[in-house]
Amino acid sequence: MKIKHTFLYLLFLLFWMPVKADFINKIRPDQCETIIEVYVEDGQIRVTYEVGLKDWKYFKEIIPDELLNEELRKFIKSQGKYYFYNNVFTLNADGKNLIGKIIKQEIMPRKYRASIYTGEVDKNNPVSKQMLFVEIVYPISYKPKKIIIGPPGAKGSEGTRANIGFVAYHKKIPVNDLRYLSRLETMTLNWEDPWYTKFDNINLRRHHQSSLLSFLYVDPYEVRHEVLIRVKDLEEWMDFGYELDDTIEIDEIDDLKEKVANFLITRNIVTIDGKIGNPIIDKIHFVKWSLAGIQIQELKERMDYSSAVIGVIFAYPHESIAQEVIIDWDMFSDKITMVPNVATDPAGPMPYSLKPDDNVLTWKNFMKKYKLPTISEVHVSQAKVPVLYIAAFFIILFGIIKMFKNSSKNRKSMLVYGSILVVGILLILMGSVFKRSLNIPFMQQTSFSKPEASTLVGHLLKNTYRAFDFREESDVYDKLAISNDEELLADLYIQTKKSMVLESQGGIQVKVKDVEVMEVEEVSSDEEGISFKCKWVVKGDVGHWGHIHRRTNQYEAILNVKPDNGVWKLYDIDIIEEVRL
Repeated sequence: MKIKHTFLYLLFLLFWMPVKADFINKIRPDQCETIIEVYVEDGQIRVTYEVGLKDWKYFKEIIPDELLNEELRKFIKSQGKYYFYNNVFTLNADGKNLIGKIIKQEIMPRKYRASIYTGEVDKNNPVSKQMLFVEIVYPISYKPKKIIIGPPGAKGSEGTRANIGFVAYHKKIPVNDLRYLSRLETMTLNWEDPWYTKFDNINLRRHHQSSLLSFLYVDPYEVRHEVLIRVKDLEEWMDFGYELDDTIEIDEIDDLKEKVANFLITRNIVTIDGKIGNPIIDKIHFVKWSLAGIQIQELKERMDYSSAVIGVIFAYPHESIAQEVIIDWDMFSDKITMVPNVATDPAGPMPYSLKPDDNVLTWKNFMKKYKLPTISEVHVSQAKVPVLYIAAFFIILFGIIKMFKNSSKNRKSMLVYGSILVVGILLILMGSVFKRSLNIPFMQQTSFSKPEASTLVGHLLKNTYRAFDFREESDVYDKLAISNDEELLADLYIQTKKSMVLESQGGIQVKVKDVEVMEVEEVSSDEEGISFKCKWVVKGDVGHWGHIHRRTNQYEAILNVKPDNGVWKLYDIDIIEEVRL
């Protein structure tokens, strides 16, 4: 073992001093100075310690010798070889303290964790940037029923001496989310099925307690039903031929996906507006229920059968938006006695628990003020001119004619006709204030004020993005053609679809909720029609596995528009910049 950062030795000496136990600070678990992970496995319990510099004083017994001075070495030696395992951090299995062996000690940069509240790493995390990583293995020759975990200072005090965040795993299945370890905690082990291992403290548990979850999404032009289930729990209905400790090999994954999807499509019938839905199997993924939430396994990898979870998404295209959706759930067992469901529509989520005696979920459309997003043509308007401009034109024309026809050109007449011209000029000036206009027959509008241009561009862009609310490729192309030139469709389809896909969520597509035109300016161009330099922001979201995933992109581009059979269409899009916000 090689320790490069020996300068920490001096800092450690400064921190090391006798202290009394005190209450744990009320900070988030992901911001604890020390993080401990406990892995219960066959034949051993493995514990990893990530000890921040501020907490070294509480874990001095596992500090590497080269970072200790002679006085500390003597102090630790006087405590006895097993003092740490019996008095500092204890693992008690069925009433017997376990003795471990240090297999790794290393100073390394801090491994920051995502918040359990936001799912993101806090960039202002106040913990030490460096930590001491220690891994200790505790051999066990049997399968204990209970394990009691004790942090420093837990015995005989009201709280631990260190701010400790911790998580426990039983055969790779997380037993709890990242939480505080501030006292003795008891974990009851279920060796027949580690999914049901749990802590006596009800506050120490996973976010996803159930091994089977259902999510209903009612969107414009589509209903989606997503099912997450642990493969092992399908044994009630299917025989996969696996034992608890078996591994699902890479070459078995595709076949397993197909079997599960084909089974689930026949169960839990979805009825939409009185008709039994005919689902499309949209996506099938193996997922991991980790501390950061549900993570798609994009790459194939070997999986433990006991913890493998599969997600299947069924899509039901709709001509507008559903008025009533019913799920008749029929999958219950001795272990699965309740299935959490969340029905989400544009107004928000509605949690519901499905049970054997209450197994029908009914969603009804109560959104009275909801407006279905539509795609409509932007018709070319006739050229318009302010009414006062027309009046001014005729007044000025009248004045000029009279001036030239007046042969006497006396002072009085010239003054009258000059006054008429002045009135005409005043009307022109007033025309920019009073906006009432008249259409000019046989002339189309070929220039726009900035507000008009922003409205035109915004309408065309919204039409373009809304086309992707439809699932079938042919429908998307038909809707795109309403506001886009035919030669632009293929590139537009590929680029737009790519920009709104969530790669980390298995390729599910965000639904655009808003398009905001920030800047628009008419620019000169060699192209026919009108060209605008524009900047706009696209905001979208999608409900997936019970969470809302948001995407915001900002674009700057030159857009070329021109009339086509009386309808404005985009003929060219030259992207200058695309930024994900």
